[in-house]
Amino acid sequence: MIYDMITKELPSKVVIDGKEVPINTDFRVGIQLDALLNSDMKDEERILKMLILYYPWIPKNLPEAIEKILWFYGCGERVEEQEETKKRYVRKSTGEPAYSFSKDAAYIYTAFKEQYDIDLTEIQDLHWWKFKALFDSLNEETQMKKIMYYRKVSTSGMDRDRRAYINEMKKLYSLSKDKKKMTLEQRNASWIAYVKSRKQG
Repeated sequence: MIYDMITKELPSKVVIDGKEVPINTDFRVGIQLDALLNSDMKDEERILKMLILYYPWIPKNLPEAIEKILWFYGCGERVEEQEETKKRYVRKSTGEPAYSFSKDAAYIYTAFKEQYDIDLTEIQDLHWWKFKALFDSLNEETQMKKIMYYRKVSTSGMDRDRRAYINEMKKLYSLSKDKKKMTLEQRNASWIAYVKSRKQG
């Protein structure tokens, strides 16, 4: 995240068709979107749920509305920037996802309580971008950060015992699915193309 959160106001609206539209900033909505992004739901149903989650009404310009949701979820980064960040990290590690906000909810809750004394089940108002900044800054002593390390670290160059241990941890905490993963850019482009085709039809 590169947004200047200290001197700039966090966004609560996005511009669609030249007009400001309120967007749901609650961190819980971001976690719900994470679950949607990784679900086997049909595109039509997934897109509708995304729009309902984030907007008080469904904008007429659906492709732009989806783009703005993905921009907000990425904390102000364009899809291409999110993908490049991901690629730089993956080059130094395995292709396994580091985390899932929905599947790792218990570990994330514990880490926030331990490090920040924030109870995520009780907090009433926490902007998604604030939540993400806090999440990205979790220290190495939290179990969540250790799990992320196990998932991403390459075992190349490790001695046999260390490699065996890390591989066991990888199996224990794996998030991988059998289906082929699309890149962020491919996934988002496919959704926007789908919305455009439905609109034209």
